[in-house]
Amino acid sequence: MTGKARIWSYAVPHPPLLPAYAALAPYNTALVELTDAPRIRLAGNVVAKAGAPPNSVPPDRLRIGARVQVVFADQAGFVVPQWVLERP
Repeated sequence: MTGKARIWSYAVPHPPLLPAYAALAPYNTALVELTDAPRIRLAGNVVAKAGAPPNSVPPDRLRIGARVQVVFADQAGFVVPQWVLERP
């Protein structure tokens, strides 16, 4: 798999939020459709670079259909997929 995908859907949560996320708002959560397997969709955040916080990309930069590339980040001992816009 190439790790390429397109944003299928996204949301930008705003306060009030759980206390652990309040300082990050507004941030994004995205559902992406894999280019190599369009029936597979994965959740994650669109970030400026691997390991960046989920609020590192302004919400107005997100678009349904935008091309993204997977990057992986270690968060509290778990490796999670994140997504970087192909055209930042």
